[in-house]
Amino acid sequence: MKSKIIEKHGTLIRILIFLTIISFFSCLSCASKADYYLPVTPSYVKTGLEVFLKKHAKKYRGKNCLLITNHSGVNRDLQSNINLLREKGIIVYMVMAPEHGIYGYENEYDKRLYNGDDMHGAVIYNLHKLEQGQVRFLAGKADIVIFDIQDMGMRCYTYVSDLKFIMDDLHDTDKELIVLDRPDPIGYLGIDGAMLDNKFFTRFVSSFPAPFIYNMTMGEAALYYRGETGKKIKLRVIPMQGYDRRMFYHNTGLPWIPPSPNLPTYESAIIYSAMVLMEGINISLGRGTTKPFQYIGAPWIDAVAFCRDLNGLGLKNFRFRPIYFEPTFSKYRGQKCGGAHILYTGGVFSPTEVSYKIIQYILKNYRYARWEKHKVWYSVDTLAGTDTFRTSVNEGKSFGEFQASIKKRQKKFLKKRKKYTLY
Repeated sequence: MKSKIIEKHGTLIRILIFLTIISFFSCLSCASKADYYLPVTPSYVKTGLEVFLKKHAKKYRGKNCLLITNHSGVNRDLQSNINLLREKGIIVYMVMAPEHGIYGYENEYDKRLYNGDDMHGAVIYNLHKLEQGQVRFLAGKADIVIFDIQDMGMRCYTYVSDLKFIMDDLHDTDKELIVLDRPDPIGYLGIDGAMLDNKFFTRFVSSFPAPFIYNMTMGEAALYYRGETGKKIKLRVIPMQGYDRRMFYHNTGLPWIPPSPNLPTYESAIIYSAMVLMEGINISLGRGTTKPFQYIGAPWIDAVAFCRDLNGLGLKNFRFRPIYFEPTFSKYRGQKCGGAHILYTGGVFSPTEVSYKIIQYILKNYRYARWEKHKVWYSVDTLAGTDTFRTSVNEGKSFGEFQASIKKRQKKFLKKRKKYTLY
């Protein structure tokens, strides 16, 4: 009788061990999945860098190259474009890096004009310290200028402004500009937001003449800018292979390299498109936390009530959960903020609609909320490229009314843009 009891207990123990093992591996499986809904069917897109190295680099062997790039300029195996170009016999004698530096880790503005870099064996110039005309001078020794940076597809993201800046300086020179194309991470969202009004032109965040979200890769943007401005530039774009602009970035099969420190994941990059205009009001967007642009809040916000109301705005692609956080830098540094953890649930949405509705709600319901000003400008006007966004919010207009006011110029842009699309 005793042996039967022992046997029965032994069977139960074996069953429990088996279930524990199954549960353990199930948890591992769950942990390996993204914490948001993005369909993943890799297509293994080849970037412009990979196509150039395989098909075109031989032609440029022995040529002096000025390379505009940063940490995102890698191939599928994460090898640096600087080394890969040199291996093909191209002489990379100088490098220029955009905002956040050659390694992409700098949160604050780098005030150095240049610095030597032993790892890359080159002098690295800071594009944000160069004045118009200086690129032309520094490119004097170059036979070719190669531009290879992962963009975000938004006018306020400074990399497209850097492309325009380079093109302006190479106008009417004999230098060949080669743009190595890369995916537009938010291309599946289409065109969104207002066209740039000239009076809100700035060197970095509002420079490229297009809607807030322009639905073009860097290569297409270069073709568009040359074509529409009549710039005399010897331009060559190296298109990607296997790319479709409707792809989520995860579908490309390419590794996600954070284009800047505050976009550590693809989900944060998508949410960034919907939150960045909120830099124009006095709330934290999670800079200085582990979830930049996925946390928003302020010391004067009650998290529970805030999320209840945000979930009631009808933004079907997003969910909001109460959160408390303390930024280590930027707005409200060292202060406890109540707010929302923003979760993207998938699908196509209008980034400006999300920003518009949340900003309008905050300004209406929180007495301490206000528009941010930088010198004489409202920050949101330079980000949005227009003051229509801000004035429409202030006047209590619906998003539909704001959208109707910018539609005509959007349509004109779409018509022009068709001539320059590659995918």
